Amino acid sequence: MESHYEVLGLSPDAEEAAVRRAYRELLTDHHPDQGGSRERFLRIKTAYEELVDERAPAAHETDGGAVPAGDIEPPDGRRAGPTYDPADRDPPGDHALTVSGHYLTLSLSGLVHDLDLDRLVDGQVNVATERTVAFFEVHNTSSRTLHWDGNANASFVGDDGFLYEGSSIVAPHADRLPRRWCGTDVDLRPGRGLSAVVIATDIPADVTVREVIYTQHVPDSDGTGVEDTERYLFEIEPLVRERLDRLPFDR
Repeated sequence: MESHYEVLGLSPDAEEAAVRRAYRELLTDHHPDQGGSRERFLRIKTAYEELVDERAPAAHETDGGAVPAGDIEPPDGRRAGPTYDPADRDPPGDHALTVSGHYLTLSLSGLVHDLDLDRLVDGQVNVATERTVAFFEVHNTSSRTLHWDGNANASFVGDDGFLYEGSSIVAPHADRLPRRWCGTDVDLRPGRGLSAVVIATDIPADVTVREVIYTQHVPDSDGTGVEDTERYLFEIEPLVRERLDRLPFDR
């Protein structure tokens, strides 16, 4: 099997700047929109991620505070745990993009650009800023418990060829998101659903998001390693971008 360096056409002593240049060139050459293979495109993305390790920061390094795992239960009791039975909810609207895999059925029901985070969180956030925000409807269709971590495992691919990761900027305010929407990592039991918010790191104003990718890692039987990995790719064409650019709830 090719090493990550071989996938990018580099020698093992290549510097990070060379990795980034190679990734950007290959992403354009092998993009599915240009007739490239989707499998090869995702393999290039994986190699780049592993070599550069561009993932969301660890909990103690977040730009807004720790990221709790599991259900959110604030002391005032106004929000229950975030998972639910999908049969009790309306399915995503016709505007949503849906991808089904072996483990999840994942719908992108909103991709809002330049969203003022004060519109997303009740009250002021600690950083007044505008970000690109993705809204997912997640359904665990497998027979095993999976760990959803949108902040770490969702990626936004810009038309500049760069990869922008998720941010934990609103994690300290997770209990003040609109009702039923979750901005933290959660253990999702078989058959359960989740409405998840992922906020991108700062994307330049002149960059348009062309793909949104979520990577689901499946733990092995003893929970010490990864047994399988599945990626869910959403291609954001102009008409799709227009219909997704709205909040999927009333504010």
